Amino acid sequence: METLRIAIITETLPANRLNLQPWRYLGDLAQSLQLEGHEVSVVTSDDTPSDWNGVPITRHANPTDFRSALALRDLLDRRRFDAGLCRLTAGLFFSARGRAREASASSKLAGIFLRPLHDGRDLARRFLDPLLAPEIPMDLHHAAMFGSRVLGTWPDAAGSFDDFVFLWESDRARGTSAGLPVEACHVIRHPFDPFFRTSSVGNAALPIAVALPDVGRRIVFSGPPEESRGVADMVRLAQVLSSDPPTQVLLLLRDGRFPRPVVDRTRIGTHELVVVRGLLSRDEIRWVYRHSDGAVFPYRWVRTALPLVALEAAAAGLPVVTTRVHPLRELEGPSGLVFANPRDPPDLARAVRGAVDANRREAIRRKNEEWIRSTPDWRAVAQTFVSLLRGPIPGRSGARVLEPSPGSAGSGAR
Repeated sequence: METLRIAIITETLPANRLNLQPWRYLGDLAQSLQLEGHEVSVVTSDDTPSDWNGVPITRHANPTDFRSALALRDLLDRRRFDAGLCRLTAGLFFSARGRAREASASSKLAGIFLRPLHDGRDLARRFLDPLLAPEIPMDLHHAAMFGSRVLGTWPDAAGSFDDFVFLWESDRARGTSAGLPVEACHVIRHPFDPFFRTSSVGNAALPIAVALPDVGRRIVFSGPPEESRGVADMVRLAQVLSSDPPTQVLLLLRDGRFPRPVVDRTRIGTHELVVVRGLLSRDEIRWVYRHSDGAVFPYRWVRTALPLVALEAAAAGLPVVTTRVHPLRELEGPSGLVFANPRDPPDLARAVRGAVDANRREAIRRKNEEWIRSTPDWRAVAQTFVSLLRGPIPGRSGARVLEPSPGSAGSGAR
């Protein structure tokens, strides 16, 4: 098949060690497209080295071009790319406001929703939560995306993008309700990371393994120290859990202010609250998952399109407890995740008790295995994107590409 020249478009690139979404998604997608034999380049305005995790970088010095859909199309044509993939932002939707459908360019442009589409009720609850007030600057994008839908800018975007990709069916429904053409909207589910499926045998000398000797029962949380992730609810969980059996509640807080992980321990009745602050390696996080009895992610608010920690813990074989917030609540039923109500530590404790119960663990594991097997791997995701990008350009050659099946089974490995 013909090789495509594909641009992965992102105005900025964070430090690799932070491994942040949505750049992590774009990086994994770029590498997967490379493995399929396509010529892939990351186009960014950042003054960076010549490659990003093995993907060549093309520097485009004008940052304002990344905030206009028409400018992105022009960029693709001038640099002779066959197609471009970019993260959709409120700025891109506002840039298309009031513009008539443009004549088709020679390249294709697809936008990916790498943050969830929250409704008005979710937004009101989030911005009225005093615990989340310090995080408001990080969530203004969500309010802007909601505002762009309310103001009716989304139908105009159909003239600037050929395809729209969602990670969630509920987000796709919100996109089409806001005026995006149904035939251009596709759901492509996020793959599991095969790294967490493999064993961590031989890692007993890892620093985290030395700092955390075995205990009777361990419940783990991992992620940044953001209250939107339910850090305060995790602390309260240690206070409301039944005293028997004694449990270690472990918080792995990804905090770049600590060059080396710092461990704090507190006794709460029969339980132990252990807080580790710092940047742990993937090997260390996998080791902790493999030496824990359950993982808990009590989100109050989800700002990334898919909280990867839930997928990583489930892939490592752990029963996972999380909360009924958008978009995670869409997984209640299809997955083996155990759900609790947000902002409710007693209900969280109930869910934890059920998840780690010996009689339920095997059923949860089987359900999660079915979920993992039914989820496409990165190779299948890359092939689906290529099928979209190879499709005819609207207005130039008849029928559009029909929506690819998002549930095509993948092995979980590249």
